[in-house]
Amino acid sequence: MDILIIEDEPNAARQLQGMIAACRPLARFGPLIDSLRDAVSYLGDGHSPDLIFLDIHLADGHAFDLFERVDIPCPVIFTTAYDQYAVKAFEVNSLDYLLKPMLEERVRKALDKFDLHCSIRQPGKLDETYLGRLQSLLSAGNNNYRQSFLIPYRDKLLPVQVKDFAWFEIKQGVVSGTRLDGTFHLLEERSLDELTKLLDPRQFYRANRQFLINKAALKEVVHYFNGKLLVRLHPEPSDKVIISREKVTQFKSWVTA
Repeated sequence: MDILIIEDEPNAARQLQGMIAACRPLARFGPLIDSLRDAVSYLGDGHSPDLIFLDIHLADGHAFDLFERVDIPCPVIFTTAYDQYAVKAFEVNSLDYLLKPMLEERVRKALDKFDLHCSIRQPGKLDETYLGRLQSLLSAGNNNYRQSFLIPYRDKLLPVQVKDFAWFEIKQGVVSGTRLDGTFHLLEERSLDELTKLLDPRQFYRANRQFLINKAALKEVVHYFNGKLLVRLHPEPSDKVIISREKVTQFKSWVTA
């Protein structure tokens, strides 16, 4: 059985591969793919895995974007760290889903479901009805991203559009945001992880543990030490925004998407 994992978090991808290998020791794996662009290139070149594990939200696009750009030659098991509203739809319409953080027993059940699927019918592309439902689901998900914040100002709460923020950061456990015009605000969110899940991943990128950046604020990207990248924003944060070597490919895919 040839398996392809499309996942933009390297640790999650390796963990998933390890669990699959434990459940199916004879499984063969294609390259670990971390972006929509690379997935389109790989599948477009004629590679035909027997099964794909596909993260719903990639740094440079959504899972459905892959179906629009290239034929998917096999069943798909979706992985997601997002809201339960998605889970029920996948439960009905897809081969299976895995909710992060994943457990080995849950991976085993998904693989058993794939084996049953293959014993009943030949593996093939997902049907058009399912793809239509998936598109509707992801479109609905897009509308659920945070659109604005209520910012305390004196004795008032002022609405500020999310798109007006250049970047968000966390320092000493406090989350703040700086707008494109340089205005600074403290936010109520307790962590940058929490905030990241609320914002559209096509527009906002988790550069590192400290920064979540808006694509609209990008000024330039500079090669840094040891294969890292230095991201310059406007306005410029007081601390450097560094992209680790492991995330360079993912970051470039997000910028060019």
